[in-house]
Amino acid sequence: MSVITPHPGSGPSRLFILRPVATTLLMVAILLAGMIGYHSLPVSAMPEVDYQTIQVVIL
Repeated sequence: MSVITPHPGSGPSRLFILRPVATTLLMVAILLAGMIGYHSLPVSAMPEVDYQTIQVVIL
């Protein structure tokens, strides 16, 4: 079995095309990290928001 190495000027996409298993595993790892991160985000029903007000005084 011969190993095909990417040419120096071929860009990063060639590396992912030549290694589909590694690309799939990387995609699954990023997906799992995103799902874990999403579920660990805090959620509040009524978030604390400071509303800006304008006060006009006429004398």
